[in-house]
Amino acid sequence: MKFLRFISTCATAAVLLEGCIRNDIPETPVPGVIIALEADGAECEIDGERRCVMLNLAEETDIRNVTVRKVEFNDSGVQSSLPLAGTHDLRSDLKFVLSTRNTESTWTLGARQEIRRWFTLGGQVGKTFIDEVNRRIVLKVSSDMNRKQLDITSIHLGPESLVSYSPDPSTIHDFSNGQEITVRCHGREEVWTIYVEKTETVVELLGIDPWSRVAWVRASGIAGQKNGFRYRMKGEEEWIEVPDVKEDGGQFSAMIDALAPLTEYECVAYCGEDVSTEERFTTEGEAQLPNSGFETFTHAESDKYYSFFDPASSFTELRSKWWCSGNKGSTTVGSSYCITLPDTEDFAEGAASAKLQSQYVVIKFAAGNIFSGEFDRTIGTSGGVINFGRPFDLRPRKLSLMLKYRCGKISDKTMGGHPADDPVKVGDNDRASIWVALGTWDFRKYGGTADCPVQINTTDKGTFFNPAGPDVVAYGSFITAESIESWTRVEIPLDYLTTSVRPTHIIVSCAASLLGDYFTGSADSILWVDDLRLEY
Repeated sequence: MKFLRFISTCATAAVLLEGCIRNDIPETPVPGVIIALEADGAECEIDGERRCVMLNLAEETDIRNVTVRKVEFNDSGVQSSLPLAGTHDLRSDLKFVLSTRNTESTWTLGARQEIRRWFTLGGQVGKTFIDEVNRRIVLKVSSDMNRKQLDITSIHLGPESLVSYSPDPSTIHDFSNGQEITVRCHGREEVWTIYVEKTETVVELLGIDPWSRVAWVRASGIAGQKNGFRYRMKGEEEWIEVPDVKEDGGQFSAMIDALAPLTEYECVAYCGEDVSTEERFTTEGEAQLPNSGFETFTHAESDKYYSFFDPASSFTELRSKWWCSGNKGSTTVGSSYCITLPDTEDFAEGAASAKLQSQYVVIKFAAGNIFSGEFDRTIGTSGGVINFGRPFDLRPRKLSLMLKYRCGKISDKTMGGHPADDPVKVGDNDRASIWVALGTWDFRKYGGTADCPVQINTTDKGTFFNPAGPDVVAYGSFITAESIESWTRVEIPLDYLTTSVRPTHIIVSCAASLLGDYFTGSADSILWVDDLRLEY
């Protein structure tokens, strides 16, 4: 699925008002929607809410001649202003209109294509610089090497099965004044120029990214030499060799593991007998999520439901709200419709767990949920708004937690809808969802608050959380469509997009029904969560 489903906090609030107010507004006609598209040499992503079809092209596919073989719509009467079946030049997005008898909607057909390119020389120093726009390749060699006697050790400037080069790379040795090479593919030619520079620096430590118990190190040296790293705690005499060094031409990197938090270390890189200057770094600390066992709960916000904080607590981190849920909306019609509550009889550790129980509230379905953030407001009878996130600037490697799940089946009564790319149906198993994200979200960009920066509006699917968004530093998720009868520890590894960026906030979200924001799930589903741990 392209977008993670938002938990039904706001959807729950909308249920209440719809149960008390008659809605005589005629149902909006359903617009034409593409539900399937097949193209040669491409994988297709369809986003019905954003009205976008994105083709992820294989490296071998000619982006100027992409052939669409088959298109399916949600209705046989849909007409397209652009004949989609056929061959298209997708270097730029194509706009087209889908029309039915009563509606028109503008769609976009686009393409993404990643062509991996590399070029290396024997004995080069550091990493190859490839300028795709200007078709330039720049490399460095040590000052004692003859630039007229170099060998190309690898070249990939286009799809291997389709590309040809002139002159033959095996015959090119003289790079003293730059060297041109012609790349032919799909009947077209590109001319690339290779420049080789000399450098006095043989080995250089390029960067160290220290986390709490690991550090990521990068350096440049000479390709083909023995390259590596050594480290030691400050004040120690013996250096420790770093294992599992990865090389990319003359650049190499590694992860230093099993470090101690808040400790100063020293590190060097080496290339053969040459050693870089010594660099020092200090590891980060560690922290856990407040009330991660859900054992603190009070009626601080309402006598109809529990909130997971205590203003009178002797512990500072428990005095203010960190966790929130959809209870503020669901209990408007009575405390019996509480969808998130502490369970003091069934828990994995301590004295309580959080019990997230999906329900049919008045006239619509609502998913049990708990998340880091705050409920903002309802939007009439159609939805609501919450703000995701809490301040957090450390970099854990995984989230683990204890959980149990009672999985129900989606019924006619609890089938409200679904996104275009997740066609669930009545009789399908419900799904529990737990996800965690770290990011550098600015509330001025995402609409929330300084503490809870990411605002989600259930009436605008364009605001739904995107795990691949530009300010996401790391993301991990766990989804199950099966019951888990006994308490089980689940680990959710965090996939970091970068090791160097420090996050500003963390989002943790747990829901008993993945599609609660579409009023879809099972009223029999219950998710228990307990003992959340950030592991570094």
